[in-house]
Amino acid sequence: MSCFEENLRRLSVRYPEVARAVTAAQADPDAVPLPTPRGVPSASVGGTLLHSRYDPAREAAQQVDREVPPHTTAAIVLGLGLGYAVRGLRARHPSLPILVAEASPALFRFAMETVDLGSILEDPALVLVVGGRPEAIASRLADLPLARPAYLRLRPALEREPAWYRGAEEVIQSWFLRREINTNTLKRFGRLWVRNLARNLPALGRRPGVQELRGLFQGIPALVVAGGPSLDEMAVSLPEMARRCVVIAVNTPLKACVRAGVDPDFTILVDPQYWASRSLDWAGSTGSILVAEPSTHPRALREKARATYLCSSLFPLGEWLERATGAKGKLGAGGSVTTTAFDLARVLGASPIFVAGLDLGFPGMRTHCRGVFLEDAWLSSSTRVAPLEASSFRYLRDIGLFTVRSAGGGSTPTDRRMLLYKWWFENQAILRPEVRAFTLSSDGAAIEGMPLATVEEVLSLPVRRAEIDARIRETARREAARGGRDPEGDERLAEAVEALVRELSALAAMAYQGHAHSVRLAEALERGGRIEAPLRELDRIDRRILELSARSVAGFLVQDQLLGISQQGEASEGKREPAEVAQTSARLYRGVEESARWQSGLLGQALSELRPGKTPKGS
Repeated sequence: MSCFEENLRRLSVRYPEVARAVTAAQADPDAVPLPTPRGVPSASVGGTLLHSRYDPAREAAQQVDREVPPHTTAAIVLGLGLGYAVRGLRARHPSLPILVAEASPALFRFAMETVDLGSILEDPALVLVVGGRPEAIASRLADLPLARPAYLRLRPALEREPAWYRGAEEVIQSWFLRREINTNTLKRFGRLWVRNLARNLPALGRRPGVQELRGLFQGIPALVVAGGPSLDEMAVSLPEMARRCVVIAVNTPLKACVRAGVDPDFTILVDPQYWASRSLDWAGSTGSILVAEPSTHPRALREKARATYLCSSLFPLGEWLERATGAKGKLGAGGSVTTTAFDLARVLGASPIFVAGLDLGFPGMRTHCRGVFLEDAWLSSSTRVAPLEASSFRYLRDIGLFTVRSAGGGSTPTDRRMLLYKWWFENQAILRPEVRAFTLSSDGAAIEGMPLATVEEVLSLPVRRAEIDARIRETARREAARGGRDPEGDERLAEAVEALVRELSALAAMAYQGHAHSVRLAEALERGGRIEAPLRELDRIDRRILELSARSVAGFLVQDQLLGISQQGEASEGKREPAEVAQTSARLYRGVEESARWQSGLLGQALSELRPGKTPKGS
């Protein structure tokens, strides 16, 4: 059996999809094996050495010593070459989790034909990604202990496939940034999301879902209006663009749209905060259809709108409740309300999609277009010695700015959060190449896959306003025909909530016991006492908790604790004292108990609107 055949056999066991891709590829014609004085092969690609011409193994070991600190928790290797860096890494760190990303199936095949990769292909602590889209790396990162990651880069490979490896590094940066932002956002808004969901129970059962809007504007252009500073420049053209496009506005620039003479066809609101709902104040007698996430502030769902549609909840509690109400329909959630508005345009079937005010940065060192609620709030608190401009400057100074290429070819200041949104849009362009989308903001950050279009191009489109208005009227008429209350639907939802309250109550009781037994275990470990009984009880409690589907609902509010525990364990490299582990377990049980009791109480109160005068069983 040849070297390639033996490598392929091993590859097929753990990575069948990679094996098929490599089998279909031809070895890189520019790759040439080179003999070395050490008797192991080196290689060159297109005349550039991949490894040392004299001692590739020693060169790789030196790179590992330079670039991988002793207490690294996981390594990310960009570019495999002939595998010397990975083998050197494994020699220094026998159990270290490793992710290897190689851009070229052809170069990987060359390696398989040249050297024995068995120790790499069969390594249980190694994950391999070869070719395809760099986005595939993201799904692999979640399984790695990334408290203190290290990187090894094979420079010649990166120089040969710069776009792929640049994309891979952006995916990795995006993953870390998203994890950080999600954790911080959950700490800040987790309880608010749950509280709003509970208060919005009647609306969740009675409002239709966005999936009913699918294809409503098939083939009609859409104008998505975001609240970036560049919107000011095109505000005068909004009425004429609205005659040609279905207008989908996020809540932030709603006042600016109305002031320009445009009532958006759809207004999108996903922010749970009270102040976000205040942006709807200026809609007046709007003809806009409101599309909201179920955890938005209840005030928003009481605002007068032509019709109100809900998208599917992003949270375990909402997912549970939708089992009774029926799925509302998912919309993309990239961390920004504009990502949701953009995805609604896609669901509506609109094409092409033009986005105005999508700056993903701060052109002119401004945060928003004129007239947004944030600016009004700052203005109301400004004084002669502390003007509005000072508030804006302090905000931008504190978030940490850097520049990126603008859509018009210049540069624009942005921050890490905006970069995350930028990556979301770029990923959508890759995942949905059939969606034709353009940005109208030349001063905003450049978005790969979303080229710049001009206002004049939009104004050259045929007028479609009469057709758009007719479809909006018919959509509003259908929702009005449903009427208000739905007694049968309310009863189904009430029964689901009652079942959830019972499960949460049972979960809280089990978590209470788990906390008590964990404390006993920690005390026994510290004193050198017997630990069999508390361990046996904890095992029984954990098995019972795993039987309850409500565990995901209660666990939602302790995710930051779970992540902290995971990172603490990674950082300690498994060297924590047993008593410390037991104490951590006790804190986690206490967090689950508090979350379950709090959510159970909220839902019990919310049931009164669905079943006036009745008390839920188990509350």
